[in-house]
Amino acid sequence: MAYEILKSIVEAEERAGQIVKQANEDAEALKKDAQKQREVLLQQVQKQGKELMQLVAKQADEESRVEIQSIQKDTKDTCLKIKERAAQQKDEAVQAVIRRVVAVYGSH
Repeated sequence: MAYEILKSIVEAEERAGQIVKQANEDAEALKKDAQKQREVLLQQVQKQGKELMQLVAKQADEESRVEIQSIQKDTKDTCLKIKERAAQQKDEAVQAVIRRVVAVYGSH
């Protein structure tokens, strides 16, 4: 009977050793899986971040183009108004010079 008790204790210790060994192997496998998942998630986040940066850059580019077009239109309109005023003032200046010339030489 003592032999059977010792035998069952040895068997129990062997099973316990196998259970511990299997638990360690399972823990290592879980650790490796977690590391792989972390790497995959990191790559996904990096890819999404890159895509987001490209989208933001594209939107900023579009917004700046619209703003540039608006500024160009305003500048063109302002230049046209200045040209019109300059042409009008040129005509007025020519008329003023003619009046002076006529007034000075016309009285002789």
